[in-house]
Amino acid sequence: MLMDRKALIGDLLAQTREGYSLPQAFYASPDVFAADMDAIVSRKWLIAGHVSQIPGKGDYFLFKVGGEQILIVRENADTVRAFYNVCRHRGSTLCSAESGNARVLVCPYHAWSFSLDGSLLSARLMPEDFDKAEHSLHKCHVRVFHGLIFVNLSEAEPEDFDATFAELDPILDYHGFAGAKVVHVGRYPTAANWKLVVENFLECYHCVPAHPEFCSMHPPEALLAVGAGPSSGPQEAVEKYAPVLEAWEARAEAMGRPIYSIDDGPESTHLRAMIQRSIRDGFLTETQDGQPASSLMGKRSDWDLGRMHVSFSPFSHIVADSDFAMLFRFTPRGPMQTDVDVIWLVDGAAQDYDVGKMTWGWHTTTMQDKQITEDNQTGILSSRYQPGRYSTQERALVTFQNWYLRHLKHG
Repeated sequence: MLMDRKALIGDLLAQTREGYSLPQAFYASPDVFAADMDAIVSRKWLIAGHVSQIPGKGDYFLFKVGGEQILIVRENADTVRAFYNVCRHRGSTLCSAESGNARVLVCPYHAWSFSLDGSLLSARLMPEDFDKAEHSLHKCHVRVFHGLIFVNLSEAEPEDFDATFAELDPILDYHGFAGAKVVHVGRYPTAANWKLVVENFLECYHCVPAHPEFCSMHPPEALLAVGAGPSSGPQEAVEKYAPVLEAWEARAEAMGRPIYSIDDGPESTHLRAMIQRSIRDGFLTETQDGQPASSLMGKRSDWDLGRMHVSFSPFSHIVADSDFAMLFRFTPRGPMQTDVDVIWLVDGAAQDYDVGKMTWGWHTTTMQDKQITEDNQTGILSSRYQPGRYSTQERALVTFQNWYLRHLKHG
């Protein structure tokens, strides 16, 4: 079966054309999805959530990816653990609730109990030669970085976390993510392959026809030049927007904002990106009327009239304004099923914030994205689907495609 899958992947790789969308099977085949999970998804650092979601000892939540459930639990004030949600007795699901609190982790099937560090505490009526030390919960790699909880499903030693993400330290510190708090979680399960979800997020060719609310918060020249991140727009638009961007960067830097960008290529491990730009004239933040929805985040002393988009990988993104931020998780669950979650954060000290006001823009946009991505999936399943050529405003998709194919081939 494995050899058949490798042969299929080899044949499909030979059919790809740079500058065109992928052949149908890449977006629908269970075998391709299994290869994606093995070669890419399970080897990357994925954001599972934020530490403010588990403030107290024993607080936990589940993060589901592919066919796995990862149990994220706070052991103590200094330590967050991640385990596969599988009892070491006969494999029952250990925790069935999406979130909760537990002094110890007790399997509901046969009452085996585990401490918050994963070690087995008790197992009734086992033989004399049974060794509890050999039956701890299976650990998942976990790191906490500026309050963001990352997991990695690699069986071997994963890619070096610090080498991959240390460059983002200044901007995450400025925005105050370590001390932020979650105020709303939006869930938008999408009946489409994860690559369609990612591709939609990485291009703004569709923004004008599909997202009038999103466009109302941004200058048209910025949408055309860098609507979905570095290298996403036609070169002439990028050059035209450059003076506007440079003027905003100078003002923002004078206010203490770290100004730099990241634009990884296909050879990178995670395809990181980071872009900062201005929002619409007269707007303080990305809300319907441009007025604040919360107090300033992080180290700001005033409104710098900008926004930031960080891609930790194609699966994990942050979009941040001066007063609130959105954490985007695109989590593959099946060949044509992706969990799309948006987590809204504000400064940890914020008291007076308006959740409806801050969620208006991206809730509306994500609902629209859910519809157009599911429609895209439906059309791709047609017998008449053929890979289509990318526009000059979809250059980021070429980079993503080359990154994806490179990792699939060599993974």
